[in-house]
This record gives sequence, structure tokens and C-alpha cells, in this order.
Amino acid sequence: MLRFLSGKVVSITENSVVLDVQGFGFELLCTGSASRTCVEGEDATLVTYLHSTDAGLSLYGFSSERERELFLKLTTVKGIGGKTAMSILKAGNADRVVTWFLSSDVESLSKIPGIGKKTAERLCFEMRRHLSDEEFAGLSDPLHPAGKAADLAMEALRSLGFSQGEVGAAFRRLKDQGALSEGEHSNEELLRLALKELKRN
Repeated sequence: MLRFLSGKVVSITENSVVLDVQGFGFELLCTGSASRTCVEGEDATLVTYLHSTDAGLSLYGFSSERERELFLKLTTVKGIGGKTAMSILKAGNADRVVTWFLSSDVESLSKIPGIGKKTAERLCFEMRRHLSDEEFAGLSDPLHPAGKAADLAMEALRSLGFSQGEVGAAFRRLKDQGALSEGEHSNEELLRLALKELKRN
């Protein structure tokens, strides 16, 4: 089985990357993050998965083993084939996609071409069962300098009945908005910001 390929990048398109591996040209259907690691004319290494269907063989490229594993979990969901799984991973990096599932963000998933509301709901339901505590921990990198204050605020939100996924998603959105980088925050201020974000969503 092809686990990875290393070679010179020949070309990059919206959906694929062609690698010259010792004179053999391999075309890989790549995630957004995998494509961004490649530069034409330079060497690159991509994690791969060779997918076989009645329509033939498809070679997929990923930026990491974690991304590859997420792809494989996605394809276990009824109605989600390789191309749809790749569309999801092109819409967001692994952390963002996991956050969508953990927070049941049907709205964001429904914006991806080929995924309607019912499919998005099914994805959230089934993928939450596949995602381990380690997956969530991967999203819990320090969100801002005041890590202890964030931990206290997150614990307070969980005690109020919000799920771990909802809390993590709210803090991730606050970070993306830049709200967590505007100086030091007390745990009370972080709690207020997160509650406001949770009510909005």
C-alpha cells in the first residue's frame, strides 16, 4: 500500500498535485492544506491513500497522518465517498473540520458543495462517535497567553451544561475573531465573551 510519496512537484491545480517520483508522474487529489505545502519545482512529501471503487483507482494526498485518518473516518459515513470527503477537507483544515463535528455546526457543513442539511446532520451525529478525546485534545492548544484563565472559564461553561465540543468551538471562534489576543483577560471576562458567542450560535 502507498503510505506516502516523495518527489518533485511538477504542477498544482485547484484539486490535484502531480509529483515526479524517480521518473514516474503521480497525480494526487489533494486537500487544501496538502496543496499549500507544495511549490512547483520543489521537492515535497505527501501522505497518501489509494482508494479503489468500481469506477477505478484514485490516489489521494494529505498533509499529515491525522488528516488521512480523518478522511478514512469520513468515508465510513453512509453516502460519503472519497470525493465528498475531500471536499470537506478542502473546506477547512483538520482542526476546523473536527470542530464542526464536535459543535454540531450543521450550517458550516451545509455550505460545502454536495452536502445538504440532512447529510450534515448525519455527519455530525456519526463523526462524533468516531472522534476520541485525543481528537478534542488536539484542538485544545493554548488559545491565548492566559491559559489558566481560559481553563477556568471553560470548566465553568461545562458546569453550566455546555458540552466540551460546544465550549471548544466557541473559544476557537473567539480566537479566529481576534477576541482572545486583545491583551490579558480574566476568567470572568473570558466567560462573558464565550457565553455571548454560545448564545449567538
